[in-house]
Formats: sequence, structure tokens, C-alpha cells
Amino acid sequence: MNSYFSDSKKNNHVKENLEKGIAKLGKINYAYAVMDKKNTDNILILNNISDEFANVYLENKYQNIDPVVVNALNRITSFVWDDSLKINDYWPVDKVFILKTYSFLCGHTFVLHDHYNNVATLTLYFDKFLMADVGELIKTHKNYIQAILLETHNMLLQIYRASEEMRAARTALSTREAEILYWSSTGKTYPEIAGILQLTVSTVKFHMAKVVKKLGVKNAKHAISLANELNLILRPEK
Repeated sequence: MNSYFSDSKKNNHVKENLEKGIAKLGKINYAYAVMDKKNTDNILILNNISDEFANVYLENKYQNIDPVVVNALNRITSFVWDDSLKINDYWPVDKVFILKTYSFLCGHTFVLHDHYNNVATLTLYFDKFLMADVGELIKTHKNYIQAILLETHNMLLQIYRASEEMRAARTALSTREAEILYWSSTGKTYPEIAGILQLTVSTVKFHMAKVVKKLGVKNAKHAISLANELNLILRPEK
């Protein structure tokens, strides 16, 4: 199963914040996409168009022949496109996109390349004939929209990175270290923990010192504080 940015809870949180930013411009259809440049099968799409929009796009792997994606891969500035946009004068947008189903074959795409080798895009869609004012609104607020993309993508990376750090830290702790961390977090003293776990006080101190080192903090108090922040403290199983 592909795990590329696949946590729906995290993605919904990112989407909610993204939509708050876009809402300041009015009701506009958008798609935020993140794709692995080394493996284009790895792609995330968040949008307010419909679930079908993303599902059909991903099922058909349109990202591999999408002129908008190809253009985004080769530039760092935003660009306006319509159904005349092509790849090598051959693949026009209307042969790739399902956008014509939604009555808009025009958009303004903002681009971001991150240090994890992903390309992120934020595309705002509109009908160039019926919604010319929206196109002008987007141009007027280009800097604001680029900032939305930067903030959204940074949030996505931070949320997933924090989750991975938490998982790595949890894996790094042994069962005994996790037990001592838990009882320490409840306010138990080393002698009390030693009694609960039937260990010597020196053994308890030894394991806590290892916890402190693994979490990269200065002392046990800081270890407990960080462990709480990362949700590492779990009640030991009986």
C-alpha cells in the first residue's frame, strides 16, 4: 500500500487550513497537489471540486502526461494556462484533463519545489470566458496565493515529520525504558519506581539516563516534557 502522504486525518487538517486562506479570495475551485519527482506514482491531491476529480486523475495516472504538471516540473514561477497548453506540441490539456466535465479548462498554477525532491502545486481553476474577473483577481493576489502554497506545504511536511520523529523515538526506547519514563511522568520517585518494577534504584537511574540520551535532552525533567509533547508516554501493559 502506498504510504505517500496517505494519512487522511493529517491531510484533512492541512486542507482545512488551506481553504481558510483561499476563502479570503472568494469561492474558487482549487487543487493542491504534491508529487515525488523521483517516482511520479507517489502523488497527493487535495481539492474542493469533488472526490471523483482526484480519484479519476489518480486512477489514470494523468500526472505522467499532464501538461500542467510537466510545465510545473520545469519552472519555479506561477503560470496561467488554458486548453491550448501542450507537451511538445502534442498533448493538449483537453486530451488529458477531466476538467471539461466541470466546465473550466483554464487555471493559474503556483509552483514549489522542496528539499525532499517533491514538486507541490496549487492550481486555481476558472472559466476564462465566464469568470475573467476571477482570473484578474488571482493575478492581483499572486504573492498572497504563493504564500498560501508555501504555508500549506510547510504544514504538510511538519505534520508528517513530527509523526515520523515520534514513531522513531518510540521505537528507539526499550520496553523497560518506556516503563520507567511512564512512571517518572506520573511523579513517582526513583525508589518508588524501583519498588513497582522490582529493580534497584541504580538500575532505574541507568535506564532513565539512556532515555535522556536517546531523546537528546539534558535531564529527566526535559525527557518527560518532550515525551509528553511527542505523545511517547504510554501506560505499560500488564
